[in-house]
Amino acid sequence: IFGATGDLARKKLFPALYQLCMLGHFPRNLNIVGYGRSPVDIHAFVLKQCANIKEDQRLAKEEFVKNISFHAGGYSAPESYVALDQTIKEYEHGSPGNRLFFLSVPPTIFGDVVEQISSSCRALEPGFTRLMIEKPFGKDSATFDELNTKTQQFDESQLFRLDHYLGKEVILNIATLRWANQVFEPGWSKEYIECVQLTFKEDLGTGGRGGYFDGFGIIRDIIQNHLLQAFMWLAMEPPASMNAAEVTREKVRLLRRVKAPLLGGGRKRSVFLGQFAASADGDQKAYLDDETVPRGSRCPTFAALVLEVDNDRWRGVPFLFTAGKGMDERVCEVRVRYKPQPTGSMMGVTAQNELVMRVQPDESVYLLTTAKEPGITAEQVRKPVVMDMNFREQFEVDSPSTDAYVGDAYERMLLNAARGDQTLFVSAAELVEAWRIFTPLLHQIDAERPQPVLHPFGVLPAGYIEWTAQRGCTIRDG
Repeated sequence: IFGATGDLARKKLFPALYQLCMLGHFPRNLNIVGYGRSPVDIHAFVLKQCANIKEDQRLAKEEFVKNISFHAGGYSAPESYVALDQTIKEYEHGSPGNRLFFLSVPPTIFGDVVEQISSSCRALEPGFTRLMIEKPFGKDSATFDELNTKTQQFDESQLFRLDHYLGKEVILNIATLRWANQVFEPGWSKEYIECVQLTFKEDLGTGGRGGYFDGFGIIRDIIQNHLLQAFMWLAMEPPASMNAAEVTREKVRLLRRVKAPLLGGGRKRSVFLGQFAASADGDQKAYLDDETVPRGSRCPTFAALVLEVDNDRWRGVPFLFTAGKGMDERVCEVRVRYKPQPTGSMMGVTAQNELVMRVQPDESVYLLTTAKEPGITAEQVRKPVVMDMNFREQFEVDSPSTDAYVGDAYERMLLNAARGDQTLFVSAAELVEAWRIFTPLLHQIDAERPQPVLHPFGVLPAGYIEWTAQRGCTIRDG
């Protein structure tokens, strides 16, 4: 683990590795080597970085941590990687081993790490060498190309670019929902669907990381990766099979039919930008009050945009992407709204059906429908009802009598990388198209620095609801 002393390793990686060993997916004698610039006291390091592990009686925490070691060295120092290779070979006892490298490092040193791994730390064949790469995958097309060039010492099959939202249980269920249920796919098109909304909201500010965030903005941070990946599973054509190559082929085919949005003006404006100010009660500070944020920054902390797909399935259907910090709630969901049908008016129904996939919190899938209220009178009162599937209730998650388990996304990503399954990872071909879609808009925002709509913390920006309605995506509660 490169960057083993960081927050990601403490919060996600060590707990995920423990779970995989505890559940038997990884061997219990798995060797885990942390890498960082400065030497550490191994006892204090393990105590701090493994603090979030939830011990289970099936695997003592003490047994797990005894296989954790630490290697200190420069990220660009060849001799340090030669020494690392020797350390790993001691664990392999002279036999070819499998080596999985997790790169949780800044883009500025990414190239050095990849080059040194390639030169000095490859596994002996037939053991595998694989790299897990954390986002960001550049800031635009040019920086991605530069980053991608640095990985070309390795074959694409050895690279596992990680967007952890692809490991979320509900995102994984989109494919099953569409293609394993006869009721959905026949109506999964412009003939029946009015609009699709992909929403990510956080009830947090920047938490003192405003300097980092200001260099990227909410579109790069959330929309271009997390929400775009959910969009691909929602809108792609069914692949010939569920292997990585076929899935990637359909994702890229879809992205090539997506028009690049631009700021525009007036009613034609396809992008809405906002920035949170202090809350009305003063409890929450404004984005600009964060000392790490540059003074006078116009970086958007809220963004909404509409993507259009120019193909036979989706032509004319707006896909509304909305992401924001400093919101009223923490939620990530996908909402598919169906068109009203003529028979609805005959039954006195005005509400439209919606399929909602809640990614977080409380993973669930539910369908907003209409049903007759029980009664013996002639008047048929019809009310919106919810047909829902809550993951924890439906599958008795974590019950001793079932194997159902909603694991953390990093558990699934680490397991799939070890298995060599790239289906849930981001290919270079996808990123070329993703940046092709967003780079013109991002460069326009960076150059023009439009004033975002200021809004109190916890409140939607003024004009956002009207803006979405003008684009055929009315925002509703429920």
